[in-house]
Amino acid sequence: MVPNARQERINDFVTELGEFAKRAESALERMADDVGAGQSLFSDFAEQMIAIRGTAQQLNFPAIARIAGLGEEIAIKGAGPLSPSQVRKAVSCLWDALTTVKYLLVHLDEETSEEREILVNRLEKTLQVLGGARATVSMDELDALLSAQRKR
Repeated sequence: MVPNARQERINDFVTELGEFAKRAESALERMADDVGAGQSLFSDFAEQMIAIRGTAQQLNFPAIARIAGLGEEIAIKGAGPLSPSQVRKAVSCLWDALTTVKYLLVHLDEETSEEREILVNRLEKTLQVLGGARATVSMDELDALLSAQRKR
């Protein structure tokens, strides 16, 4: 990809994220205000994090994809039955994830590994408290499953 074309895609992604951020921030504010009603908003937030993760993977931004993936998992857990304190913890972590993703996009060329790792550690610990991430299948496992299926 030509550098200018890549920069254009990055700019489009930043614009798209800005639009997402407005919706996500509104959802997070409603979640914080009304814990019970907010649970249905977690699913919407998770969908937006999936979109961010996918775009970040396409643009080869692994740090952003990792944070968005953790945000996605926490949002999915938040949609389930949680105590009010767990919901508050999830919402707080989602704010941090969203803020960090926005910051990383605007400051792509800056070194932020130490701060980023502190956030990732916090998100991973919160996810563990909420029951852990969903089971995943690696590409190698998927290839093996598909090969076994074709042999039948």
